[in-house]
Amino acid sequence: MNEQLLDQRLELVKAEIGDLPYRELKVITTGCEKDVVILDQQTVLSFFRDGLRTETYDARQELIRRLAMQSEAILPVCRYRSQANHFAVETYVPGERITPRLVEENPEEGRRIGSAVGSLLRQLHRMPAQGLGLRSGFVQDVSRDMESGLKLLETRLSASEIRHVTVFLNEYYESAATVETCVVHGDFHFDNIVWDSDAGRLGVLDFGEAGVEDPALDLMYMRYYREEFRHAVLEAYGSEDSGLYDRNQMYDRIYGLYDMIENIRNDPRKPDFHKGYARFFES
Repeated sequence: MNEQLLDQRLELVKAEIGDLPYRELKVITTGCEKDVVILDQQTVLSFFRDGLRTETYDARQELIRRLAMQSEAILPVCRYRSQANHFAVETYVPGERITPRLVEENPEEGRRIGSAVGSLLRQLHRMPAQGLGLRSGFVQDVSRDMESGLKLLETRLSASEIRHVTVFLNEYYESAATVETCVVHGDFHFDNIVWDSDAGRLGVLDFGEAGVEDPALDLMYMRYYREEFRHAVLEAYGSEDSGLYDRNQMYDRIYGLYDMIENIRNDPRKPDFHKGYARFFES
């Protein structure tokens, strides 16, 4: 977001709710949905690029409200939603990103963090979906995207590699048809989970991809952490689903396909085709 656009957006906020005094301002550009402005590490302004879709946003906030009643985690609760659908004001979620490096450097606290992550996911995944209005369409999205995506992959992969991709996708569609779905965060990775070491509390950001999907989707990135951390997560999570870990590897490979496709489309966020290739073929 350039300075001119930032000024315009802050004027929109001022016109609706008046001045928001601040001393420090930070701008974060997210993947595809919104730009975020953080004021004094206290207030978050979310500007939705295609406008704030009230029905979808309200469904996510109802999920956050219900989760907050069960969990000790710090969540991005809405304080004000623009009447003109320009922006939303949310509470700031403090903490350091929970990267594999963070838990490796602090193994004792890492186990504590892992337990908090597992407990949060257990509470989220056991939440009744009724009345939330969350969509369930990940499999359909993959199927649609891969129709055009395979044609692009054919420009970079060999015939045998394409056959490998096709077999994998058919196995995924077959597996997904039998999975019991639940409420998921949908984008549960390093950038969206933080740890406030002062308070000893987990924070979860950006519920923009929340839906009713395979619970393994939320555990996908756990495979990048050391075994001790994964064990702490899964022990607190308490699932009896023996296929959970195998399926989260499957989702990681699907995102490897997306990484390659987006690179071919010259997406500046995916500058390295070989990272996506390794994520799919070498995982």
